[in-house]
Amino acid sequence: MDTLDPIPPEIERLFEASEARRKRLAALPWEEKIRMVIELQRMAAPIQRARGRNVTPWEPDDPPAERQDTDTDTGRDEPG
Repeated sequence: MDTLDPIPPEIERLFEASEARRKRLAALPWEEKIRMVIELQRMAAPIQRARGRNVTPWEPDDPPAERQDTDTDTGRDEPG
């Protein structure tokens, strides 16, 4: 049976850094995680709008259940 080549040290450091980042993010309070999701939505919104999607990023005082622009069954934006 052939053995796998050893992982180069550079790749090993990438794996370790990725795992450390995952643990740091997992340890964050949920309020910070929500803030990060909202920021990602704000970053993606112009791209989605350029593609013809009607999107509105969450606002901290605007829970998703109160929003009118998403289909509650699929979570996808309504057409048009």
